[in-house]
Amino acid sequence: MPNEFRKVKTAVLGHVQSLFDEMEESMAMSHQEKYALLEDACENATDKDELRVALEQWYAEYGEELEMDRDVDEIWQEALGLLEDEEGDIEEDAEEDDIEQEEEDKEDPNYNDEYEK
Repeated sequence: MPNEFRKVKTAVLGHVQSLFDEMEESMAMSHQEKYALLEDACENATDKDELRVALEQWYAEYGEELEMDRDVDEIWQEALGLLEDEEGDIEEDAEEDDIEQEEEDKEDPNYNDEYEK
């Protein structure tokens, strides 16, 4: 009897796991499709305002279905915040490169630079 119980338990757990796997795969495909629709909508935009409208329209159509935990304003503001962070990182990297170059020039000046001027 215990052997049969383990077989049934294993079968039930395995079947439920496979159902969850199918659900996750279906959800992932749905999300990819919705993302592709957003990409298409954004592709037709020609400026920042049109991008905002495209996002709002896409969100109005699919946001509830996707059960997103942010509203469209939060998504927009977070995206802009990420952009500002990226731009800040790029500017910081450029400044660090300039400082490194100045330090290298001090350590090992290239006297040929004077003749190029």
